Amino acid sequence: MDSCQARHQGRHHCVPSSWRNLRQCWMCPKENIMFNAASFLENRELYEGYGLSAASELKLDFPTLKKNRDAYIEWLNGIYGGMIANNSMTLIKGWAKFVDNHTVEVDGKDRYTADHILIAVGSRPDKGGFEGDEYCIDSDGFFALEDLPKKVIVYGGGYIGTELGQILHALGTKVIQVVRSEILRIADDDIREQLYKLMDLSGYEYRKKTTIVKVEKTDSGLRVHLSDGTIEEDVDECIVATGRPANVEGLGLENTDIELTKKGHIKVDEFNVTTVPNVYAVGDVTGAAELTPVAIKTGRTLVERLFNNRPDLRMDHDLIPTVIFSHPPIGMIGLTESQAKEKYGEENIATYKSTYVNMFYSLIQDREKKPKNMIKYIVNKQEDEKIVGLHLIGKDCDEMLQGAAIAIKMGATKKDFDRTVAIHPTGSEELVLADPYV
Repeated sequence: MDSCQARHQGRHHCVPSSWRNLRQCWMCPKENIMFNAASFLENRELYEGYGLSAASELKLDFPTLKKNRDAYIEWLNGIYGGMIANNSMTLIKGWAKFVDNHTVEVDGKDRYTADHILIAVGSRPDKGGFEGDEYCIDSDGFFALEDLPKKVIVYGGGYIGTELGQILHALGTKVIQVVRSEILRIADDDIREQLYKLMDLSGYEYRKKTTIVKVEKTDSGLRVHLSDGTIEEDVDECIVATGRPANVEGLGLENTDIELTKKGHIKVDEFNVTTVPNVYAVGDVTGAAELTPVAIKTGRTLVERLFNNRPDLRMDHDLIPTVIFSHPPIGMIGLTESQAKEKYGEENIATYKSTYVNMFYSLIQDREKKPKNMIKYIVNKQEDEKIVGLHLIGKDCDEMLQGAAIAIKMGATKKDFDRTVAIHPTGSEELVLADPYV
């Protein structure tokens, strides 16, 4: 997409690409389709309350789901291919590596030089680092599954592990999520605690402060040894989602003056220039927020700066909205409460919280079984209660965050939200009806 935008500025572009060419965030739409399928199934017990008597008989045809999902992704990839072709760009299929600071070689054959070179190779799944990790799969392997596994260990407490584990749980798989410390450490503490409550309510199993010691292959599947001394037998799949290192191996960076950070990301300045002039890097490979829209916006910002006479334009990494597609989803923008207190001082921070039941669950008779949404504002009292963090968890929070993010990016205060009339009855009305200061 960055190349297409640059082409509009009258620049000729060659795009070397590996086998995943044009697969712009190929995992995101795949995962969203699986999230939707899981949402249908996890709510089927509610349908009878709405008069849908046959809903309880819903059954998952996993091969059909996979076939239709993959067909959609292929269609989507075709669109990106069309963007390349329609902009008269040259697509070179192969593996590109640097041979010097300004020359790349594709598949050990043809060499190319350019006035500007952009590195946008993303990240790759971590392997695990324990005995028997060769028997495990990563997020790529999850999307290659032909059948729904009966029992799965998910190793990792980040957003990928949590999303995949909860998708499988909602689809009917027995899931045990194993995490080295806490699930979703990036989340605000109150939101994380609410997630644990909702996981417990749904019967989702997790083991905190636990690691995988060893995985063995047996006649009946996998045997997984955990650091808490337990052994899980008859495991169909062990999914490793413990992080995504920068995908820098095989790029030939040793032939250049391009430097890496201590964490192995390509070092860039505020304009996304590497330590070699006219060589740039964007996206996960730089250690920026691992979000597709961040990479896209960074690339477009770079193109505007280089080719549209905007020399001071740079990517703003402050207040980036993020959604984790757990069940239920979590939305966040800005600082957590602990981060805000560390930055501004505990005495200068106030919070506003609201918990409520989305009306979708209104026909559940047992009140204890009704999942509760939570909204939490974090404000800076020194700046007229300017919102420095907003955190949401619960049904439809993924769709509620974007509008609020615009206001917060513009510097909204809690009073601005208080002055806004609620849209009733909706879940988003709670954004302007949050409880008083607590």
